[in-house]
Amino acid sequence: MIAALILILGILAACNSGSINTLNEIPKGFDGPELMSVSSNSATIRFDTGVPTVCNAPYGQDTNYGDVATIPMLSGATKDHVLTFSGLEAGTIYHYKIIATDNPGIIYQSSDFTFTTEAADENAQTNWLSIASGAVVVDVSSNFNGAANDGSFGANSAIDENRGTEWSSAGDGNAAFIEVALVKEIQLSQLVVHTRSMSNDTSQVFAFNVVTEKGESFGPFDLPDASSGHLFEVNIVASRLRFEVIDSNGGNTGFVEIEGYGIATE
Repeated sequence: MIAALILILGILAACNSGSINTLNEIPKGFDGPELMSVSSNSATIRFDTGVPTVCNAPYGQDTNYGDVATIPMLSGATKDHVLTFSGLEAGTIYHYKIIATDNPGIIYQSSDFTFTTEAADENAQTNWLSIASGAVVVDVSSNFNGAANDGSFGANSAIDENRGTEWSSAGDGNAAFIEVALVKEIQLSQLVVHTRSMSNDTSQVFAFNVVTEKGESFGPFDLPDASSGHLFEVNIVASRLRFEVIDSNGGNTGFVEIEGYGIATE
């Protein structure tokens, strides 16, 4: 609650006041931002603050911004920050600025930064493990704080094609799982899986298995880090997939995003 209040106050103050500290005035310095990845509809940046802060980044197609990328409050104040801008238009210049609030409530703000999204890919594949493609979460071990699947940190966050949201179990550790029904039977050739993690070295999935509605099991698939999604070449024919955590560092394990690409069997 306190972190959420600090974040809200930071957004309001930084957007409406002309007397905000610069990022270079953060104790022990500021490093970044680094553009980690950019696609036709999203981009991810990373930066470090010298002391733990809660951060957000207003962004838009001009310096009026309009949208705000935030780090989930479950992560709390931290020095290492990863922010994702989602719902972007292809081949477009975007502006953003970084706002950081430290534990004493001091607000720091950057100047304007820009990046350009990639051009639209006319041959883009369908992500069958997405809500937009008709996929539905049919079972989940748990959602943090007992949330509904479409609530904050709910299971739908793992299939919404938004790297700014994530599914978190309620402390399931290696017992966490999420089961997704596809709109039809698909011969999957690729899976892309992005694990969540927390700054206290918990919640990160290191390996998982995939089980189909036919009882076929595939894996283990290793996730070496939580910085981005990891691609796996597969040959799985199924209409339902259950992703089971088999190795993690415990706690509120879950996924930022799971994706599946292939062709319909009919």
